[in-house]
Amino acid sequence: MLQRIQSVFLFMVVVFGVLALLLPIATFTGETNILRFYLYAVEDLSPDPFGAAASAFDRWFTLPLAIGQFVIILIAFITIFQYKRRMLQVRLNLLNTLLNVLLIGGIFYYVNLFETASEATANYRIATIFPLLSLVMIFLANHYIRKDEKLIRSANRLR
Repeated sequence: MLQRIQSVFLFMVVVFGVLALLLPIATFTGETNILRFYLYAVEDLSPDPFGAAASAFDRWFTLPLAIGQFVIILIAFITIFQYKRRMLQVRLNLLNTLLNVLLIGGIFYYVNLFETASEATANYRIATIFPLLSLVMIFLANHYIRKDEKLIRSANRLR
């Protein structure tokens, strides 16, 4: 049943994941360069087109974060349609929780790496909060999945 509250929470995980993938995570402003950090790339906004700040960070550099976010979105989407197998949903959510924590740690690692390499100050954008909100939504979905499982088990005892 797709109208359950845990399905709404899991759908929110998908929405937050897509938004985190598309919106910038941080902007780095220094004396000579301006960089915008996405999960899939680093964009150089410097007025000097020959600046070497972003050339050190090519598209492949942030690829692990983009792949991780895509896997999180995919697992959350698959979990929505596993409503008949609640314990599988719980296990997939636990895997998704682990991946989200790794993604959050990776984001802050990359931001720290960019700060030191480009000698710029990081300004976090709104997309930084989306993995944290996804984590909260996964916990809420797990709570309601376990509540449904408990209700079904108690109804089976009464028969």
